[in-house]
Order: sequence, then C-alpha cells, then structure tokens
Amino acid sequence: MSKNKEHFAFDQVPRAPLPFNVNRRHLYSALFTEFNVYSGKDEGGTAYKLADLGVWPDEKLYMLTPVVAAGCKISIADGIVCGQPEGATKPVQLFPLDSPALAAFNLFNGQTLLGEVSRQMAKEQSWDDTHAFAYVRGLFLWLVLAGVCQPKG
Repeated sequence: MSKNKEHFAFDQVPRAPLPFNVNRRHLYSALFTEFNVYSGKDEGGTAYKLADLGVWPDEKLYMLTPVVAAGCKISIADGIVCGQPEGATKPVQLFPLDSPALAAFNLFNGQTLLGEVSRQMAKEQSWDDTHAFAYVRGLFLWLVLAGVCQPKG
C-alpha cells in the first residue's frame, strides 16, 4: 500500500477519544463548534463532547447527521479536496478527488444520517456493510478533527 493510500485509510480509524490539539489561533473555532454541540441540548438534543465521538458505538453513530461546519470553505487544489475551517489561516488537505470519500462527503449535507451515507457507499462501491460504515465513520471523524464537519444539532 502506498504512503498516499495509507494517509487516506479512513476505514482504519481507531476507536478512541478524538485527539483534539487546539492552538490559540484555532481556539475560537473549536469553542464555537463545541458551543454548537452543547446548544443542541437546549433544543431537546443531547450534549456530548466531540472527542467522545471516537468511542461511540456504531448504533449511536448511525443516527448522527453530519454537516459541514459553519464558515468552513471547501476548495480543490492539485486534485485534492481541501477544507479551511473558519479562523484557520490555510486550508487542510482532506482527500483526493478520485477517492470514494468525495461521494460520502457530498452526503454530509445536514440531511442524511451517517448510517444512510454508509448504506449508499456500500451500494455504490460494492462494499460490505461493515467496511462501508468503517470508511464513512473514519472519514467523518477525520473531518471533525480537521474542523471541517460536525454533527448537526
């Protein structure tokens, strides 16, 4: 497996708390994201920390609705999809344009449950359900860590 392929091995994201490392430049953006997660509690949702998503069971993750974070800019450079969270000084490389991640990312629209994204990817890529969900879960968690996506509400 090439180094580039390993870098985007979304189906191999471990089950562990997400290792957020927030520097002072990104503190406002990180606090804003956490506030959005906690504000869902006031609207009848459940409060949780984004770092905990990495240890959630699949059944709970199936029911999350991924959405691109407010103010995040998505761009393409040299065949790579990039994201620049609000307050970031430069974009982060997310995945290649020719990756199955693009189809999944396009479904992170604030309307489609993570479980449904997984079922769609299994169908489109001829993957078994376990592999499809591992891939979609890993992609979503990577995008949460990058500050590009978050759970809706």
